[in-house]
Amino acid sequence: MPRDWRILLNGKGDEVLYERHLIATGGLPFAELKQRSHINERARAADKDPDFARLVRARLPGFERD
Repeated sequence: MPRDWRILLNGKGDEVLYERHLIATGGLPFAELKQRSHINERARAADKDPDFARLVRARLPGFERD
């Protein structure tokens, strides 16, 4: 991967991956993808569920089939 100053700045790695097409985007603009990808509420709701990983990914861009 070519060097990029944003890799060094916390919070910019996702933007770099998006621009380089290294993450599933579902065809969404970056701001919308980032907003839709927040899992905090899902993680709280699935807290001790044995199916935690699947539950937090359900309906996320790139995981629509899960």
